[in-house]
Amino acid sequence: MTARPRLMLADDHSLLCEGLRGLLEPDNEVIGVVHDGRDVVAEVERLEPDLVLLDISLPGKDGLTLARELRERRPSQRIMILTMHAERLYADEALRAGARAYVLKLASGSELRFAVSEVLAGRTYITPLLASAAGPSGAPAQNDAGASLATDGPPLTARQLEVLRLVGRGLTTLEVAHELGVSEKAVEFHKARIKKALGLSSNAALMRYAVAHNIV
Repeated sequence: MTARPRLMLADDHSLLCEGLRGLLEPDNEVIGVVHDGRDVVAEVERLEPDLVLLDISLPGKDGLTLARELRERRPSQRIMILTMHAERLYADEALRAGARAYVLKLASGSELRFAVSEVLAGRTYITPLLASAAGPSGAPAQNDAGASLATDGPPLTARQLEVLRLVGRGLTTLEVAHELGVSEKAVEFHKARIKKALGLSSNAALMRYAVAHNIV
């Protein structure tokens, strides 16, 4: 009997994880569920799953940062980002970080199972809802690990994307600092780097950009 692929889920919503388990089993075996980003790397090294499904917005440590850390520690580790963020910048950064798939939480069960099978087969899958970012004719990107989708502007780091998302929600520098657990000076530094990367001249322009590109 062929062993089932071993999957690990990393998401802070217990109910969602139970739903995912129901969708992915019995074709796969869900061997672990983690709700805090700070526990993910240790659990992956302990369980050695064939595939890790990561949410971006995990408490403690975000999924994009974790994808980078996992690929550094375990270069062959297969990673899928499963998220609510339907933005090209996030998808691009996820592939840069080493993820082999980017799937939205509003995807159907059949799409999720297909994406899992594609990654386990060594291929890359990008949800068709972001097909305009992935390539011609709406085809999902099929490229090597670490490859990148085309974007409208320079790539941003995972932390810069988080700052941009919070700015788009209308948070002040102080509120962003509290949300991310960093200093106001660090937030101002990130905002300055984002404005330079995107060619923006003011904080108001930064907020308009985030809203216009649905990075909220």
